[in-house]
Amino acid sequence: MTNSDFNKILCQRIKALRREKGLTLEQLAYQSGISKGGLSEIERNMKEPRAYTIAKLCGGLGITMKEFFDFEEIDKFLENI
Repeated sequence: MTNSDFNKILCQRIKALRREKGLTLEQLAYQSGISKGGLSEIERNMKEPRAYTIAKLCGGLGITMKEFFDFEEIDKFLENI
């Protein structure tokens, strides 16, 4: 497992949570205070999401950082490093 794999997992998580909440890219970008283009690049795994950006996205999604990182794929990744 590499840093690239970790980033891909995070990017997929952001997209999945946005869809679960029924939000468009524009809506989540606005609610998070980040650019729509930046969010789009993150969701397509073209841009690495920094911790501060993840925190802002969590605010926009109405979840905690703990909730963001509480999912099976990240647990599997951590078991293999």
